[in-house]
Amino acid sequence: MSEVEVTYVGNQQCVAVDKKNGKRLVSDCSMTKGEEFGPESLVAAGLGSCMLLSMSFFADRHELDISDARVAADVALGGTPTMRISTIDITARVPGSFSRQEQAGLEAAAESCPIKHSFGPDTKITTRYEFGSSRESSDAAP
Repeated sequence: MSEVEVTYVGNQQCVAVDKKNGKRLVSDCSMTKGEEFGPESLVAAGLGSCMLLSMSFFADRHELDISDARVAADVALGGTPTMRISTIDITARVPGSFSRQEQAGLEAAAESCPIKHSFGPDTKITTRYEFGSSRESSDAAP
């Protein structure tokens, strides 16, 4: 279980503190301010991290190197009368050479991410996997 305490500090900003390790994160409203992570970006980051960590467990068991794997998640808000996350488009890029069986295993591992299964049926999630891209530009955005 994870416990996070979030405090509104004014000026459309919040500070979240992970009670387990004391790490802090600042967020704000991405639609009006956009200086820090917005709530929908944090959802995308959590989903991407969960998928990559799920893949890493499979990779470790099968002695596969997925270093520099990345997940890009585009989160769109929509809905009426209540705004919500309406769509999430995910692209997972895994550099290196893998057999079809290894690719299928890595994809299945990513799909088993519990965060991905926490969204309701009204949230449309599409996922694309790309294998074999270069490891050369590890500091480039996905």
